Amino acid sequence: MVLAGGTRGGARELPDGVARPSVAQFKQLVVSALRELHGEVGAALPVDVLTYEEKTLSAILRVISSGFVKLWSALTLLGCYQNRRCAFRVLQTSPFLLALAGNSRELVLD
Repeated sequence: MVLAGGTRGGARELPDGVARPSVAQFKQLVVSALRELHGEVGAALPVDVLTYEEKTLSAILRVISSGFVKLWSALTLLGCYQNRRCAFRVLQTSPFLLALAGNSRELVLD
């Protein structure tokens, strides 16, 4: 299962002077969210960061389908990063990576 998402409001919510998380810090944030909600079993869930855009704070995450609900719930309930409020917004989910490449609602047929 693949999730495409980013922080609520994108990069606009980070105040000036606040460092954006690197891909390693982002992955650690995801693992920490899983550990906080689901314990060590949740932290052991295999989650891959397929893409991460530091500028827009958006990422594509891959997780096995049995861990999808655990990941989504952990990200939804995460409330802070480095003592600052934060929120995740899931933009798209799909069992197929190729499905994230386009949006069928914006498809124009000639």
